[in-house]
Amino acid sequence: MRSLTLHEVILEKLFALPGRGLKTFAEFQTLDRRLGCPHRAFRTVHVGGTNGKGSVATKIAEGLQEEGFRVGLYTSPHITSVRERICINGVMISEKALLLRLEEVFKNKVSALSFFDILTAAAFSYFREERVDWAVVEVGIGGRLDATNVIDPVLAIITSISYDHKELLGDTLEKIAQEKGGIAKRGVPLIVGPSAAPFFSSAQTVLPEIGFYDRENSAIAARALRELGVSERAIEKAIQVRPRGRFEMMGRTVIDVAHNPDGFQRLGQALEEHFPGEKFHFIVAFSQGKDWKACLDVVRPLAHRISFVNSHSRFVPLGGGTLQEALDASDEGVRNVLCGSFYLVAEALNPQQGGGFGAIEPSLVPHLPQRRGEGAGVLQKR
Repeated sequence: MRSLTLHEVILEKLFALPGRGLKTFAEFQTLDRRLGCPHRAFRTVHVGGTNGKGSVATKIAEGLQEEGFRVGLYTSPHITSVRERICINGVMISEKALLLRLEEVFKNKVSALSFFDILTAAAFSYFREERVDWAVVEVGIGGRLDATNVIDPVLAIITSISYDHKELLGDTLEKIAQEKGGIAKRGVPLIVGPSAAPFFSSAQTVLPEIGFYDRENSAIAARALRELGVSERAIEKAIQVRPRGRFEMMGRTVIDVAHNPDGFQRLGQALEEHFPGEKFHFIVAFSQGKDWKACLDVVRPLAHRISFVNSHSRFVPLGGGTLQEALDASDEGVRNVLCGSFYLVAEALNPQQGGGFGAIEPSLVPHLPQRRGEGAGVLQKR
């Protein structure tokens, strides 16, 4: 067997780390100092919340870019490539640049860090190296102890408060809000969405938007961009942008990353607005720990059929088979709705790497496991 290259070793080290859930903020602060606190080289906007934070962050970055700024965007999780998480002016970090930044981070690494910690440090280092004017930074989980909370932002945003990650954030909305509110800092303006407003009485509040959930995301992003002094022309363009997997249409299939009860509620409202009177074939999978019963209760009244996909080791074993088998079970004239997990969306959207492993092709990291259903994306734009 051939020896692994340095790049392969770096990638193996990254993917071998625990994903999240560790209390590693103190250790991350040490790593941040060793790297010279790279986030201090640019202005930042911090975006947290249960749902909508990736969309809001993307819209804000687009608005700043429209004004002529060089803008970094750090989001998670990724769908088809880990490089999606780190972008400048809409362009993903290159394979070479990511590997260089990871090599730098691992040289300074302290013990007990997570996959997310390492990528956060790599992102901030890359943004400093590339001399961005702004970075829009999405919280990973929670906020108070999230790696991204080392930044001193110009503006903080909490898009929504609802139930998710209860094992990490708490089993009441008050506890969840306390964790997510940890990104609020003295003297920094705070903007909150409608469901977060009851928990943050001194924040600027965005009014509710009925129907399609992206209207609310757009209203929050527009409020933030106005706070930053961005022109109405740039705001109008920015709010048209949505990340992949957010009510994305591919033929007669709707693809959405909704993965908790509130997300399913908003997805159901969007379906009723866009396709009134229709019943849908829901093709679903849920990661371990998700409240899948509550999610299904939300959409059952809209369902013609519900099919489960069991193509990933992280999925709750609810029966079912491959994504292709679920699609083949669709009845003529019934629209498919694929939702429940980022992993499922990745399998649908990426023909090469259904599992979304990748900084580079998984074949270049020989010990990464290949699971049934990965590497065979089944939906492509026509």
